[in-house]
Amino acid sequence: MKITTPITRVNLSAAKLFEKAGNCQNLAQYMSEQVKDFSATENSCSFTVENIAKVTLKILDKTPSTFIRYIAENEKNIPLLLELKFNEVSENKTDIEVDLDIEIPFFLKPMLEKPLQRFVEELSKKIKIDAEKTEL
Repeated sequence: MKITTPITRVNLSAAKLFEKAGNCQNLAQYMSEQVKDFSATENSCSFTVENIAKVTLKILDKTPSTFIRYIAENEKNIPLLLELKFNEVSENKTDIEVDLDIEIPFFLKPMLEKPLQRFVEELSKKIKIDAEKTEL
């Protein structure tokens, strides 16, 4: 199942967004209240999503100012890929898009689709809020 957020325009350069989001230690501030026990290094982070699973995100691939791909390991062994895409529109305006690609069993889709959609939308929104605070 693939979930994509609408494009969000952020008042910050793609390079600055990439720099911040490319360090997993900064991801804690983008997580929802359902995320507990967050710990991180520069290239990976782990946390527990309340009542769902413990997850470890690792940077799989990244291209400066363009995208960051995270792969997840989790105790349920459900393949998950999270991608942040950056498209610089002008010097201090960047469009971001968050994609989540997850292979969940068919019978779990109705239960997980809405919470996962909320997760990626909240992630995109928090990146925007934080980025624009940075520039003030």
